Amino acid sequence: MAKGLISWSDNYSVGSKVIDDQHKELIKLTNEFYEGCQVGGVIEKVSFFNTVQGAINYIKTHFATEEEILRKVEYPALDAHKKMHEEFIFKVVEQVRAFEQEDRPNPIDFIKFLMEWIMKHIANADKLYMPYLAKLN
Repeated sequence: MAKGLISWSDNYSVGSKVIDDQHKELIKLTNEFYEGCQVGGVIEKVSFFNTVQGAINYIKTHFATEEEILRKVEYPALDAHKKMHEEFIFKVVEQVRAFEQEDRPNPIDFIKFLMEWIMKHIANADKLYMPYLAKLN
């Protein structure tokens, strides 16, 4: 990934091409949003809306994929992992509601939230299921 706030690193890899590619998409969305916020004004609002829409699509695809894989490998902490996903969804929905109510969404808060998700959830929580993915090989 060229310039941006966050770059993909092998430290984020969980050893699954499908899951890693989906994580790369979230990083891409975060960087696009950050770049849009640098311009400000209408572009910032459009960037916010596009990022939220992208995050919603990401949620639908990624969480379903990841949870199905974790079911297949009988990951024992699947319920706790699903709860983290639900918390992420709740936070994104809060941002959408603020946008729809025409409250000025705070783009910095949303960027921080996405960064925290990437750095903490992907690099830590998702790493815990890596040994179970070996069952797929």
